[in-house]
Amino acid sequence: KYNKICFMTFDEPIFLKALNKEVLKTPPIWYMRQAGRYMPEYREVRKKFKNFLEMCKHPEVCCELALQPLHSFNLDAAILFSDILTIPDAFGLDVQFIENKGPVFRNPISEPKDIHMLDPFDPENLDYVYKAVTNIKNAIPKHVPLIGFCGSPWTLAAYSIEGKSSKEFNKTFSFLKTNESDVHSLLLKYTDACFLYLRKQVQYGADVIQIFDSWANLLSENDLKKFSFDYITSLISSLKLDPVTKNIPIILFARDPNCNTQTLIETSADCISLYWSMNNFDINFSFNKVSIQGNLDPKILLESDEIIKRETYKILERFKEYPGYIFNLGHGITPDIDPDKVKYLTNIVREY
Repeated sequence: KYNKICFMTFDEPIFLKALNKEVLKTPPIWYMRQAGRYMPEYREVRKKFKNFLEMCKHPEVCCELALQPLHSFNLDAAILFSDILTIPDAFGLDVQFIENKGPVFRNPISEPKDIHMLDPFDPENLDYVYKAVTNIKNAIPKHVPLIGFCGSPWTLAAYSIEGKSSKEFNKTFSFLKTNESDVHSLLLKYTDACFLYLRKQVQYGADVIQIFDSWANLLSENDLKKFSFDYITSLISSLKLDPVTKNIPIILFARDPNCNTQTLIETSADCISLYWSMNNFDINFSFNKVSIQGNLDPKILLESDEIIKRETYKILERFKEYPGYIFNLGHGITPDIDPDKVKYLTNIVREY
């Protein structure tokens, strides 16, 4: 049903070579939010659905959307088209996406009892995600690995308590202040759910896993470890011990975290995805310990070709001898980006 995309063939995918900490002449390239509103073909599909999450529940549509950037830019990895809030939705928190507002929870966590009344997580409730994984895996060339993903337990909990996206998450922190032990119970539930969810994605065809800690920047250094990284470390440990997932590389993206390089490496992630402002990441300390992905500021793509090339070459020069470097943005492609700029960026990385 889905047409294969024609690429050059390689003995081993260069994306996986980078995750195995190999020094490569040309880094593999993919982009966070590489399928999205900046692409006209995406917008044509999106307008057929009233709700974003409802669109994500159609595996054949998710496959089509995941393939669009591969067709356009000849990238080195595909990523599952879905959303990090599928797990809270499966817990019965009823996530809706409102135009110009983002995610809104109809049944947010408002009291401690809401946490303890949550039904046990059933990964089968997200079978539409696994079908999308298989569809995409069957449609892409063998040398293009497929990335599955989840939100971090902290990010899922913050959304679930706040009931929507926010800059400050005031409701979440007020709840946390008076109900810390209950929040830990919620984080544990989400950690277990993430494990089962990612395990299923691997069973259905995912080659790599990325964990998105989208709201790591909200936490102080001490709280980041206590409420986020301890649970991410536990999740990664479970994945590395499980027979199904033990050989699957794991990428961690933490948005502008208040921590040092060692703290990120201690999560045991195989690759650290750098936020665009994380220029103080110590590559000497991380050398041969982890792969690195990132970290061009997406806003650079709004600039002239000259500026794009200059800023891109700064990053490529910094990491050219690094064992296991993957070129990516330091966050997702925004809707105001011209696809021709993404094509230009991809070409200059390959020509460097």
